[in-house]
Amino acid sequence: MAILNVVQVRKEFADRVLFSDISFEVGPRDHIGLIGVNGCGKSTLIQMMQGHIRPDAGYISLSPQCTVACVEQLPQLSEDVTLYDFVLAAHEELLSWEKELNEIAHRLETAAEGERHRLIDRQYRLMERFQQEGGLTFRNMTRSALLGLGFTEEELSRPIVRFSGGQVAKAMLARAILRKADLLLLDEPTNNLDVAAICYLQDFLSGYKGAYVLVSHDRAFLDASVNRVLELENGHLIATKGNYTRHVELKMDERQIAARRYQQTLKEIKRIEGIIAQQRRWNQAHNFVTIASKEKQIERLKEGLAPPEKDPAAIHFHFRGAEPSGNEIIDVRDLGVSYGDKKVFQHADLLIWKGQTVCLVGANGCGKSTFLKVLTGQLMPTEGHFRLGAGVRLGYFQQNTDSLTPEFTILQEMQNAFPHALEGELRNYLGAFLFRGDDIYKRISTLSGGERARIKLLQLVLSGANVLLLDEPTNHFDIASCEVLERALEAFGGTILIVTHDRYLVERMADRVVLLEKDGFVEPEEDEGSVFDRLMVRPVQKQEKPAAENRNNYYLRQKEYKAALAAAKQEILKTERAIEDNEKAQAETEAAIEKAEARGAFEEMQQLCVALGQLQEKESLLYEALDAAENEKAKLEKEGEA
Repeated sequence: MAILNVVQVRKEFADRVLFSDISFEVGPRDHIGLIGVNGCGKSTLIQMMQGHIRPDAGYISLSPQCTVACVEQLPQLSEDVTLYDFVLAAHEELLSWEKELNEIAHRLETAAEGERHRLIDRQYRLMERFQQEGGLTFRNMTRSALLGLGFTEEELSRPIVRFSGGQVAKAMLARAILRKADLLLLDEPTNNLDVAAICYLQDFLSGYKGAYVLVSHDRAFLDASVNRVLELENGHLIATKGNYTRHVELKMDERQIAARRYQQTLKEIKRIEGIIAQQRRWNQAHNFVTIASKEKQIERLKEGLAPPEKDPAAIHFHFRGAEPSGNEIIDVRDLGVSYGDKKVFQHADLLIWKGQTVCLVGANGCGKSTFLKVLTGQLMPTEGHFRLGAGVRLGYFQQNTDSLTPEFTILQEMQNAFPHALEGELRNYLGAFLFRGDDIYKRISTLSGGERARIKLLQLVLSGANVLLLDEPTNHFDIASCEVLERALEAFGGTILIVTHDRYLVERMADRVVLLEKDGFVEPEEDEGSVFDRLMVRPVQKQEKPAAENRNNYYLRQKEYKAALAAAKQEILKTERAIEDNEKAQAETEAAIEKAEARGAFEEMQQLCVALGQLQEKESLLYEALDAAENEKAKLEKEGEA
């Protein structure tokens, strides 16, 4: 039974129809990829499924028992909400029950006898439900989810607006996970995520018990995460079963069949028209009967005749011929960058040769974009140096579009970047990048992220560079534009350095894959496996003990077992000491509260009470950690006995 039905839905804005007669259903275990070119209405359809936008025709129905959670592209963030509180809001019902329980506790202090019995009854029933639904553990679960996604304890109390786009995406992912919804709606969830976070999301979705609809242009992610694909194309819906690669195959087959059928119908019409012309030449009575019959046959064929749909408009371009350069393009020696006391990276050594395509990967915040800014002279290194080779002309595609002037029109922006170019020439280039007619008079401030990225790409194309530095070039492009970009890069005659988390792009383009870590660049040998393996944190899987082991394996396993058991015992001792220290700190804080109360220092007393609450919350976490360590020790001892 479907949990969501979309029936003959139509949506238009102004005089433009986004889509019409869209119909599909989402089953309880469907993992759906929603794809299409930028501006086709994917995000609009996601918002319609949430109930935020109403269709102009048709309807969308959601099962009454179905709960929905959404990971949006551009969430509304409040300056006074911390990261922890932002994610904690996933437990909306538990928070409301907790608030009501606190209110009941205060009212019981002054309630009359009759009302007191009623409040106690409500308190009992609500507390029972609160505990059953996880009310005693939801705060710790929220904290654990955030720490598991790579946030630090200190960051939990930082305002959500002070985090990067990738970190906000991870926070929204944590909130969606904690809601345990029947249906997840994810709008470009991999944008701004690093490889480790993408793999975390991929693993989570692969084991997700409910349904989800996923908007994404990450082809590797779609292949690993979906079992159905819905594509919005030319206002209609194309639906297939299988992952993205299978969808492309089926769609291509269908297009070829439709094109053949169309050509065959045209040939048949032409053949029948020839018969009619011949019958007219004979000009006999029975010939007119044949003519009428054949004309009706043509009418029937034309009724079902529709030309195959054209592919949606996509950018088309190629890079201008690159001027020759020396063989050594970029030579980096012991390079490092720091911001105050914080070292971003250090001891970085890298040599890039002419004609190479190098993909630079790494965790968010490791300094990849910073490294490109050093190469382009926007930032000075704090240690080491680098050298650009002879004849090198750099072209830089930035991840953000801050360098564009918001009050300029598109045409003005291009004229400012290329003052010697003719307006007609610039119009032709803009048309190739889908800015046609009056579009060129739109102001930069009104454009979407994808449209701004197209302008930056066009400026790069016209720059005449022979070395391209690309910072997340596929982030704001749809799949069709990504494929056009890849073909253009393959045909480019120069050298390319790409910062990216797009595994599909890396697989297709890279001659070398280099990982940036705190202590410099890492480039594995061919027999060392993928550089991505260093970025992925995989859970340790328990290995089954073989029926018969040789002596070396047995010795190795015994050594690993003893080390694990010793680590568990050490963890217990460490946690017990932390609990003792916490208890001492609580006792000292309680004594300080009594002294502050005696002196009448109520502001100081309030601050001490907050500190005491934090110590008590930390105590509960320590006891949970102690329990987990003791369970691990008991499990290991049981395995040792076996």
